[in-house]
Formats: sequence, structure tokens, C-alpha cells
Amino acid sequence: MKFLKTLTLGASLLIGTTAMAQDHIMRLSHGEPENNPTHVMAAKFEELVEKYTNGRIDVQIFGSNQLGSEQEVAQSVRTGSIEAEILYTGNLVPLAPSIGVMMLPYAFTSTQEAHAAMDALQDPLNERLPGEAGVRVLGYLEKGFRVLTNSEREVRNIEDLQGLKIRVSKNNIAIETFRSWGLDPIPMAWAEVFPALQQGVIDGQENPYTTAVSMKFNEVQSYISEIHYLIWSGPLIVSERWYQGLDADLKEALNKAGREAAAFGRANSASETEVAKKVLVEMGMTLSGAPEDEAKWQKAARALWPSFAEDIGGEEWVTKAGSIIAEATKNLSN
Repeated sequence: MKFLKTLTLGASLLIGTTAMAQDHIMRLSHGEPENNPTHVMAAKFEELVEKYTNGRIDVQIFGSNQLGSEQEVAQSVRTGSIEAEILYTGNLVPLAPSIGVMMLPYAFTSTQEAHAAMDALQDPLNERLPGEAGVRVLGYLEKGFRVLTNSEREVRNIEDLQGLKIRVSKNNIAIETFRSWGLDPIPMAWAEVFPALQQGVIDGQENPYTTAVSMKFNEVQSYISEIHYLIWSGPLIVSERWYQGLDADLKEALNKAGREAAAFGRANSASETEVAKKVLVEMGMTLSGAPEDEAKWQKAARALWPSFAEDIGGEEWVTKAGSIIAEATKNLSN
């Protein structure tokens, strides 16, 4: 009998320990397959969170849009029915306009400038996003400049672009930027893009090199142009409602894990981008480099900046964010 009591007590303690070790479940959604830098960052975040919280937060990753499209999941993160997500900045803008300052076309000339801006803007954004969208940013991934792919022809200049059916994400900045180049772009949810390319509903799309590889775009696309108009940036967002229900030490652990996972993800993305370029060429895609008249693309797109202010938080915020970005990027040369 004594043995049975001891066994029962031991089982109870074990169950209690297990319950304490998983005080919170954190479902983390993203839209990419496992060979994409987004998933690599998610896996690193999972590792760091479980390390820094001693297992009290159990991160569960759901990739490839298993929980819904990026915009659908963002709405769920807002309400707290899903705890976290890594998504393309452009797909968060309709819900959280202020984060759109990272979307201004040709705002950055290098990944280093983009990293500095992301890091400098994270805290100011977290003063705004909980009220706007019910979310906060834990870290910011970057996957390189978005490149244009299509199935019809090389795009060496703006004239070559005309008549192509190009998919863009569902945000006004991307839509208007492509319109400034003479196109009527097609806004489309990310999960719909590959089948649309297969069926000829669209001729092309724009995303980083690593996405082209992980999505096997070489099977439905033939040409790549490095238009450099926008760097792919993606925040790791967490539900503000869920976050505020955590103990202070767990919040601190999440903040630390988010920033470290983002830094890890950016470094991984840089190396994977170089590999992806070579792989796509080996798979038969034609890489054209930057358009010969890229100055025209830049002039047309940058002329739109004043008209985007109301889409990305208003003139006062855009001015403030611009100053923060300018200061952060200036320090790169100091």
C-alpha cells in the first residue's frame, strides 16, 4: 500500500510539473514551407522561447497557411484566437496602417539600411499597433529585395513590363506602385498565387529569391528581373490580448527571443538568397538583373510617397517615422 501511495504521489507530482512546464500554448502561423527562411526563423523562435521560459510557453508552428491566409490569421491574432504569426508586412498594412512605413517603394538601398530601420521602429510601432490592430511586433525578418518573375518574356525595361498580368499583395502601396509603371496589377491572396500561375490567370509575381525556390516557381516562371523597389520584410506579431495576460518575466523572454530569432533569420536569409539565385538559374530560369532604365521606375514610384501618408498612419506618423529611419541609417556610416 505504501508503494502504491508513493507511486500515486509521484504521478501527481509529474502531472503537476508537466502542467507548470506548459503554462501557455503559443500557436505560431506562417505561410511558407519548411525550406523557407520564414520557417527557419519560426523554428529558432520556438527554440529560444522554450529555452528562456523554461518550457512554460509551448510554441507550436503551423506553416504553409495551415491556419488560414496571412490576412485571415492576422485577424485571428488580433482577437487572440491565434497567438502569433510571421507574415509579409504588406499583408498586415490593411489591419495596421502604421507598419506601412516599411513599404514605401525604393525607401532602402541596402539590407543594412532596412535592418537599422526595422530595429529602430520596433518600439515606436509597439506604441501604435496594439491600438490599431491588437498586435505587437516581437521581431522583424528580412528576406531580401523582392524580384519580379514572369512566364512571358525578359523584363529589361519598363516597356517590357507592359501588358503583363502581375500579382501583387492586397495593399494599396503595392497596387499603386505597379500602376505608376503602367500596369493594372492583380491583388491576390498568397495561397492562390501558385495555382493562378499554373492556370495562366496571372503571368508573374514579385517576391524574394528564396520564396521563388521554396514555392518552386521555376516550374511556372521563366524570367527574373531585379527591380529593387521593395525589400521583403515580415514582422513576427503576437496577440496583444494574449501577451498582456502573461507574467512580466514571460513577456521579457518573448521580447528577447523575438529579437534574437529575427537576427538569426536575417543572417540565414542572406546566405540562402545567394544559394537561391544559383539554384534558379540552374533550374533554367533567365536572370536579367536590374532594368536598364531603373531610374524611371524609381522616379515614378517615389512620386507617390505623399499620396500614401493616409494609408500608413497619417502625415504626422510618417514624418516621425521618416526621422527615425533617417537617424538609424545615418548611424551606419558613423
